[in-house]
Amino acid sequence: MPEPIHFRSVRELAEGLQKREFSSLELTELYLARARELDVPPFDLPDEPREDHDGKLATMITIATDHAIESARAADKDLASGDRKSILHGIPYGVKDILDTTGIRTTWGSRIFKDRIPSRNATPIDKLEEAGAVLMAKMSMGEFAGGNTSTALNPWKLDRTSFGSSSGTVSAAVAGLMGFGIGTETGGSIVYPASAVGASGLRPTFGRVSRFGCMALSWSLDKIGPVGRSAEDCGYVLEQIAGYDPKDNSTGQRTFNFRPDPGNMRGKKLGVCRAEFELSASETTRKVFQEVLDSFEQMGVELQDISFPQRPTGALFSTLVTVESGTNFKNLFDDGRIKEMFSFNEDRAAGWMAGRMMPASDYLTAQRIRNQVKREADQLVGEFDAVIAPTWPNGAALRVVQNGWPVPARPEWEPPNEVNSATPKLNSIGNLVGHPGLAIPCGFDEDGLPLSVQIVSSAWEDQSTLDFGMAYQRETDWHLQRPPYPWRT
Repeated sequence: MPEPIHFRSVRELAEGLQKREFSSLELTELYLARARELDVPPFDLPDEPREDHDGKLATMITIATDHAIESARAADKDLASGDRKSILHGIPYGVKDILDTTGIRTTWGSRIFKDRIPSRNATPIDKLEEAGAVLMAKMSMGEFAGGNTSTALNPWKLDRTSFGSSSGTVSAAVAGLMGFGIGTETGGSIVYPASAVGASGLRPTFGRVSRFGCMALSWSLDKIGPVGRSAEDCGYVLEQIAGYDPKDNSTGQRTFNFRPDPGNMRGKKLGVCRAEFELSASETTRKVFQEVLDSFEQMGVELQDISFPQRPTGALFSTLVTVESGTNFKNLFDDGRIKEMFSFNEDRAAGWMAGRMMPASDYLTAQRIRNQVKREADQLVGEFDAVIAPTWPNGAALRVVQNGWPVPARPEWEPPNEVNSATPKLNSIGNLVGHPGLAIPCGFDEDGLPLSVQIVSSAWEDQSTLDFGMAYQRETDWHLQRPPYPWRT
């Protein structure tokens, strides 16, 4: 059976528009109708996460209907005259509600800013506008882009977490509510939600995409990246949003020209974080992950087990984020608005307060150790075309847990304040040093929940990261699996 229009890839949607199979307006109205039917919860957003959504996914904080219709009509006019600006021209998308959009509410996922309407676009939004893409929604997220809790539900099973920060974006992509999405990541906020719901999500190289007009959580760690139903989707979107921006001096003087054909993988080298593949307690899950490695081996990829030096990556990350976040949100403490944060974020606010009082020497020491981690990671990852580990060792955990709300920030297999060979490293190191990472679905656990692997390459080697993802998806169909509807509860 042919794929329903709403589940098609970016390339397939673009081909449909070019062949006049449907117009941008028709496509946009289709996605808007699905959003109204499947997504809008019986309460206003942004709001505290709730257990009862009446079966709605709640992935969208603001549906920009008028803007989307106007943009789609403009796209149809351009396409009819032969003025196709990019492969994204006429395709509706959603963006995490952390990037400014002119005249469209941007709340940062918090009721503190529920009425905030920017007078500018973030640079990636300007770039997508220039590419002809149709902005249709601002997506649900963890308040102020952190934590493991948001309102957005997991379309594979409503009682399971979608993780937090970019959860609305990934859930909507998998549920076929839009053509593609834009998320952000500081410590896992694209790849972890993508893992939970079976999306393909790319954390680009730090500095690849401008962050101008995006709320700052941690200025030395924040990245903006694409989310889609395939690795190829991510590549097409990254090509449009990447590039130097004089308004963001962290951006590199580098272009990104996406190549959708990964080519022959024979002879390429893939480093395997073997200890992370053994973390799951489930034999079924470990078998799924091993089959991923087997698939690459059958392509002729050379696999080699690797291990990173044991460094306090969790403590480094916590120190950097709490200090930088505490500084960024100083005004909320000064005027007392911090008290309006959602109840499940009280500990996070306390952490920001502690970060503001942390000695400068601690922050500088963390940055010095981070530089050492970067040198080690650059050397090790640089010996391979990519390295690989499970994005998350298991399928998505319960959204509401016995010991309280929300899902614990620390997984049960990672002891607090302890660094050992069983501590997952690839994602933390990738974020600390700025390496690109791609999460792609690779199978299901015993309960039918998606499993995912993360592929990481050296800085600025985003194409290599995507090549491995596209090559795997060329040989498998996990990215083509769709959550059953009605959603499982």
